[in-house]
Amino acid sequence: MSRNLRFTTLALSSFLVIFSSIAALADSHVRIVRLSSVDGHVQMDRGNGGGLERAILNTPIVEGTRLVTGSDGLAEVEFENESALRLTGDSEVKFSQLLMSDTGAKINQLEVDKGLVYLDTASKGDDTYRVKVGDTSLLVHRDTLMRLSATPDQLQVAVFKGDVQFENQAQPVSLHKKETLTVDLKDPSKYTTSSGTETVRYDAWNKEREDYSKTYAANAGYGGPSRGYGLQDLNYYGDFFFANGYGYAWQPYGFAGSMIGWDPYSNGAWMFYSGFGYAWASAYPWGWLPYHYGSWAFINGVGWAWLPGGGYNGQWYATNFVTVPRIRRAPSGWTAAGPPAIPVSSSAPRTVFVGAAGTTALTIPGGRVPPNFASLVHGRTTGATAFATPNRSRGGTVFAARNTRISAAHQGTSAHVFAPRTAQSVSLAAPEQGGIGSHAGAISTTPTAVGGAATHTSAGTVHK
Repeated sequence: MSRNLRFTTLALSSFLVIFSSIAALADSHVRIVRLSSVDGHVQMDRGNGGGLERAILNTPIVEGTRLVTGSDGLAEVEFENESALRLTGDSEVKFSQLLMSDTGAKINQLEVDKGLVYLDTASKGDDTYRVKVGDTSLLVHRDTLMRLSATPDQLQVAVFKGDVQFENQAQPVSLHKKETLTVDLKDPSKYTTSSGTETVRYDAWNKEREDYSKTYAANAGYGGPSRGYGLQDLNYYGDFFFANGYGYAWQPYGFAGSMIGWDPYSNGAWMFYSGFGYAWASAYPWGWLPYHYGSWAFINGVGWAWLPGGGYNGQWYATNFVTVPRIRRAPSGWTAAGPPAIPVSSSAPRTVFVGAAGTTALTIPGGRVPPNFASLVHGRTTGATAFATPNRSRGGTVFAARNTRISAAHQGTSAHVFAPRTAQSVSLAAPEQGGIGSHAGAISTTPTAVGGAATHTSAGTVHK
């Protein structure tokens, strides 16, 4: 080979490597968001050739995932900046694009095939949210809450706050707070905008999920990240405490002296993803952050605890994600459960369930019981208990007090920060028939709290 040819080959190879690196940096599709709430019949297709399967709480969602709810299904997907997509019954959404730019901004494209969904975008960051229904496209700006309902013939968008841009016109159409857009999907040029938004029976459920997330999303400085998707569940179901030799650690309520023999891998599922193999999905309602960031350690006297670790500045959740939970220290004789072997002959490895995953909402004995958000949907056949507005007394904080002694930690009770109602009155302006424009009229709820509205706002303390 001549010197010039070798130089040309080397230069071309170097260019390809550099170009590939730049392209990968500028157009990264390796993003993972989470299935943060599941109620009723919910299925998902993770794009690995296995088709639809039962959706498991805290399942990692990647680009190409399709989420489908049954007639009684409710689901929520949380993005990294705490934005959320919420699906009601008989809905179907595909996450056609989950992209990260070289600046760290995220581009999210969602395709709604049918149903009624809510998109609640965060007030911070420069993330982009585009929702497509057929050939119709909507650009949803930050700090926006909208409700979208789609049938084969018609699209209706109600904006509760923020701004939405209807893109498929000669001139983009802007929608603002308390405005509604109705589009003929067979001829998108035929659309109308009107003032006001109707109330439907899922609005109360959406509002309660929104309140829960925003009430608990910020850390009060007890160690770990200051913000992060999944952090609200840690703040609701447990607390941080300082452990000598480890720094700040976290445990769910109910652990004190009673869960020494608990196994972090006792309930969940191993789920296969093309590109990174099997990932663990925990069935506990707080099981996102502790299983994908930081590490677990067995601390003498209190048992297993999650150590958030360091390096949480900036996009910590984009770079430190792990599919198999890390173990920093385990008790003598304990062996961590490993992911299943990938069958050589199978193009779609099966999901492997462990324990009671996918049956009921799992909790630690003595800890908090998950609020029944679905009970706020009028006419839905669920338990009778509904929940009122989060208690924001004590200067807006609802976090457990800082604990400097291990023996004082993890004493949370089973009470809710959402006060249970004993009565609920619902006024229906018209029966709901389904489809666009149908609604349950004005829903008025009158909370009558049990026991003087007892609400739990700190570890081991019930305030009335």
